[in-house]
Amino acid sequence: MNVLITGAGGNLGRVLAPALAESGHTPLLMDFRPLKTPFAFVQGDATNKADVFRAAGGMDAIVHGAALHGVHLAHHSRDEFWKLNVEGTSHVYEAAKEHGVRKVLLCSTMGVYGESVVVPEDGFAVVTENLPLLPRDFYGLTKVLCEEVAGFYQRAHGIQTISYRLGMFVPEDFIRYGFRLLKGGVDDRDVAQAFLLGLQNDTITCDAFNIMAEVPFTREQLPEWRREPRALLEAAYPGLSALVEKRGGNIDELARMWGDVYWSIEKARNLLGYRPRYNFPEFYAALREGREEHYPYANLPWWGVGQPH
Repeated sequence: MNVLITGAGGNLGRVLAPALAESGHTPLLMDFRPLKTPFAFVQGDATNKADVFRAAGGMDAIVHGAALHGVHLAHHSRDEFWKLNVEGTSHVYEAAKEHGVRKVLLCSTMGVYGESVVVPEDGFAVVTENLPLLPRDFYGLTKVLCEEVAGFYQRAHGIQTISYRLGMFVPEDFIRYGFRLLKGGVDDRDVAQAFLLGLQNDTITCDAFNIMAEVPFTREQLPEWRREPRALLEAAYPGLSALVEKRGGNIDELARMWGDVYWSIEKARNLLGYRPRYNFPEFYAALREGREEHYPYANLPWWGVGQPH
């Protein structure tokens, strides 16, 4: 398939473009900044309808990643968020309609749930896609609206959309990368896997999925995880505390860093066929064996010219 990636200079593009090529697809990268990339590239801004229409010609699918994110809230106005995230998404769907592109893979966010994620006393919040979407910030609101736009274009024009409520996969140091896999993080390569599965899927008309690593504990173990996370982790992964402390980390702080939330990926597993391969047990094995190359994306150079946002 010919696949356009908008916002391709970001974290998604640098892992997805080579994965597409390795799977026999032909990626076309689009970003408002110049990119130094071995793949076909067109410079364009998602806020410019003509740029999007030009890039979408001849495509079989669009991966829409261009967006401002939560980290940009302090430095960008709500008007800027609206223009890129909401208007940019409408440009993508209008271009898809114009050029007969039947599939859009939409980058959404775990932040769409917001106030629905309520942690009970002495318990965990379990986040499934059935929770209502009650975003806490303007970024989350824009992504809820993007999913609504997707639903409209599916109903009105038959454009298939799979929305990915992505967990954390921005570059991190090796230890923090590993521990976020416990609570809402995901490896870049598993993100790419989820998008490849979306390209293959012709049965999902319009739906959204949590895309995170697989939690290595059962829901029945959640109370223990809440009370004594260090003991539970050490029992499952002997020597973990010493390995973390040797690198200057505090396992108690790391285990609690991202809150008491259990992110369910059951729906993605059952309907999309998503099977994350880079979870906490794989991180532990790499940590124990001193293989930081297990996480190769932390130090990849940015493709662009100048500086990213």
